[in-house]
Amino acid sequence: MAFTGIGTQSLMQNLRTLTIEENNATIWADGGFLWIAWAFSVTLGSLLAAIGAFLYVKTKAAFSWLTAIGVLGAVFAMVMVWSRFYNATLFGIGGTLILIAFFALVWVWMKKYATLAMPEKIAGSFKLIGYLFWINTSWFLCGETAKMHLKAFAGQSPPVPIEIMVFLLLGWLFVLIGEYSEMRVTKTRSETEIRENLLQRSDRGF
Repeated sequence: MAFTGIGTQSLMQNLRTLTIEENNATIWADGGFLWIAWAFSVTLGSLLAAIGAFLYVKTKAAFSWLTAIGVLGAVFAMVMVWSRFYNATLFGIGGTLILIAFFALVWVWMKKYATLAMPEKIAGSFKLIGYLFWINTSWFLCGETAKMHLKAFAGQSPPVPIEIMVFLLLGWLFVLIGEYSEMRVTKTRSETEIRENLLQRSDRGF
């Protein structure tokens, strides 16, 4: 992740001020080792985080109102922004916060996983896979949209980010599978508890 931050700052400086031909004469040549390593740094970092997590675990009404007010406030604030100029600093801060949130989510997941029964662990694993696709969606989305504001890519056709759609779809599907599996586990547990209670009452009756 440190390489991602330092590499992004250095490479973006090149792409903002140089043509792609001039950039290719530097260490950040398009298709070169550093370029490819930077392009996949978040992907590899997030995958390593998930692998480490798997190894570590050994395989109200007021809230509703506050949520509604918060979402409406955020939407209103965005609509009121009349001029939307590209701001690399803003997107850099947002991207950093997303990465921090991802690793915090992985940390919470590891702590929670250790307290779960095996069926719940399986459901939780599906959700973590979904989160992996989402963090990679964020990374590739940043790359595709940034191209439209960088000098090195001026005049090129707008990107067709197929990978973003694929990652989003896979992320949602895995999280859905995880949530559905968790729901089934909860339902099965409830039914088992009901049967046990009925049996206990029946035994006491005799």
